[in-house]
Amino acid sequence: MAKRLLLAGDYDGIVELGRQQIAAGAHVLDVCVAMPEAADEAALMASVVKRLSMRLDVPLMIDTIEASVVARAVEQIPGRAIVNSIDLARGRGRVDAVMPMVVQNGAAIVALTIDEAGPAKTAARKLEIARRLYDIVVGEYGVPPDALLLDPVTFTLGTGNAEWVDSARETIDGIRAIKRECPDALTVLGVSDVSFKLPPAARPVLNSVFLELCVEAGLDAAIVDPARIRPVATITQEERRLAEDLVFNRASDVLARFVARFTH
Repeated sequence: MAKRLLLAGDYDGIVELGRQQIAAGAHVLDVCVAMPEAADEAALMASVVKRLSMRLDVPLMIDTIEASVVARAVEQIPGRAIVNSIDLARGRGRVDAVMPMVVQNGAAIVALTIDEAGPAKTAARKLEIARRLYDIVVGEYGVPPDALLLDPVTFTLGTGNAEWVDSARETIDGIRAIKRECPDALTVLGVSDVSFKLPPAARPVLNSVFLELCVEAGLDAAIVDPARIRPVATITQEERRLAEDLVFNRASDVLARFVARFTH
């Protein structure tokens, strides 16, 4: 829906969509306008965040991989923006391009546990990269620790690929380790990534159970569509058990059993 509204130049519709997200429980609006059809992402982002910031009373998260987009967007937000995101995939290039703007505008920053070797898959690697990012953002750039949101990154359990079957557990352990070693920083996670490629009816259950487990481990904030989670109290014991078995990879056939629960 957001893409259709953007392509139509329907900014009132974008504001209304944001209002619906707030009504559903969102505390921050993640704004991403990158799409092949948009010739000037920076100009489009600036227009969108200006209207949202004028008409909605919630913080905005600028979601882009382009430093030029960050530069245009932060100028349009009167309060503290959140920039999503930096990582170390290409060394310090993106970090050093974005951080001066973060400091100048007093923004908060999301930092992903990705480095030159790729996304961190284990809790130990997530912590290792988180420490590097903390040292740069807080130690070198002087950003207050509570303006740094470390994202340990999670992956889908929906494929059954052996490379990822332990990824949710490693993410939970990674959150716990980061909160232990960097207690004054915050943690954030794109929770619904864990359920990508699962049947639509299954996704809210896994998202909700995984979110609760992450919060218990110390997660401070979650990026999730409020419409794609369910109150935990509405999830049956069987659904919860299957979801937890999938998260912790307790059986080789758990993915098949979890999917079957929502397709019959």
